[in-house]
Amino acid sequence: MKRKIIYSFAATLLVLVLFSSGCTKDFKEINTNPNAPGINQAAPNMLLTNAIESMTDRVHEIFLGHEMGSCWVQHMAKVQYPDEDRYIPRMAVINTSWSSFYAASGYDIQTIYNIAVASNNDSYKAVALILKSYVTSVLTDEFGDVPYTEAWKGNDATPILSPVYDTQESIYTALLANLVEANTLLTEDAAAIEGDILYGNDLMLWKKFANSLRLRLLMRRSDRVDPTADITAIVNDPVTYPIFESNDDNAALQYLGSAPSNHPINENRKQRDDHRVSKTLIDIMWTNNPNMDYRIAVYANLPGAGGWWNGLPNGMTSTDAANYEGNGLTKTSKIGNYFSAAQSPGVLMTYAETQFILAEAVNRGFLTGALTDSAYYVSGITASYYQYADAIVASNKAIAALGIPDEWTIDDMLADYLAKYAAWDLSKPLEQIRTEKWLALFGQGLEAKFEWNRTNTPVLVPAISGQNDGKIPVRAYYPSDEYGRNQTNVNAAVTRQGADDLNTRVWWDTENNY
Repeated sequence: MKRKIIYSFAATLLVLVLFSSGCTKDFKEINTNPNAPGINQAAPNMLLTNAIESMTDRVHEIFLGHEMGSCWVQHMAKVQYPDEDRYIPRMAVINTSWSSFYAASGYDIQTIYNIAVASNNDSYKAVALILKSYVTSVLTDEFGDVPYTEAWKGNDATPILSPVYDTQESIYTALLANLVEANTLLTEDAAAIEGDILYGNDLMLWKKFANSLRLRLLMRRSDRVDPTADITAIVNDPVTYPIFESNDDNAALQYLGSAPSNHPINENRKQRDDHRVSKTLIDIMWTNNPNMDYRIAVYANLPGAGGWWNGLPNGMTSTDAANYEGNGLTKTSKIGNYFSAAQSPGVLMTYAETQFILAEAVNRGFLTGALTDSAYYVSGITASYYQYADAIVASNKAIAALGIPDEWTIDDMLADYLAKYAAWDLSKPLEQIRTEKWLALFGQGLEAKFEWNRTNTPVLVPAISGQNDGKIPVRAYYPSDEYGRNQTNVNAAVTRQGADDLNTRVWWDTENNY
């Protein structure tokens, strides 16, 4: 039975007077929830573990990373439910992605930073700055102007529940400053951290990640801001600014192999079989290639119906895709077993990528006095091959029809590829660098898409039945949730940036494609 207790005004006033006169000094203690610890009681190690996994899961989430990323950049294609492949992204996915980056991993990262500041722990502060820069770079590269300076302040003393949208130009300036600060904070004698499932609490690897990520962002905005001074300073002083030196330094979360710590693609494949490798990728690596790219045996499986690797054209209707060459599901190649395995790593950035960044930097005159552009180019291809060395050798030798000599190693396959296909061509060096980077970014759908937006390399033909005026999307819509809860600020961003559609380029995307 519910009871209704009604207090008279006089009784209420008496209680208030007595309480205020006799118990004011105990008010804070009485009204403190012992089950809601404050910032000084929070555990940064647990927050760090959760932030890394949540962030990586979201980057590789099937709809966002694999479809709005890999399909749009034509690494993958879809047989069934081809909405994203036809440039019809689901608003629910956009809402969830935005919320996850801000309210889940992003909020954990901000809390780690706040704890580190309060406790004077420079190590956690530096790691938080690096992760914050990574998460924010994904958000701004996907949408353009987004909340940054007022983001993650919902629990402040003066909470901000409707944050303003910062310009992408100002966000990039802030992120690059974060990475410089993080590099300075991570010293040899810095305090130890715990909970780091990305680098096993190795702070010097975080330092390399900070500077390598800085190179990525400097190159990303290079059509707007000359990166020469910064790139030169980093490369010419490796003691102060160490960067990735081998695949051992890659920022890649090693999943444990069973839910919830398995790769999102693996989890998706437990119930679905509607993704195939894109015809564009297969054509470049195999069909139109004078010599095979041995990575193809890792990137793609042979079709179930037999025959050589065969890709699916992007953006077909579900009916046309199902009937492609008689049966789109059996006549085309699935993603390789390496990438659909439960323990497949969730890659955030690689040594190969840094080498291609430096190759482009030399080619465009942003870096002098180091290696040549061709040397960095070969180093990038080499790093990509060695990233999958064991899988490349095993997968290729398992296909008897290829006739690969038993004694061949990864070095033999790499040398054959470099000699017969990827040999340096002075007539198109930048195209080569960017195409090989596109190939090396397979499995990193969002990053591959962002880079393609910047370079338009290789040349891609829009989806066959695409629903975007014959264009490949260059950004995502703002979340519908934002129009409901932060309308004034999102509208201001749209007014400043341009129409909220799939074709409005973000600030750094000038379409110059130098």
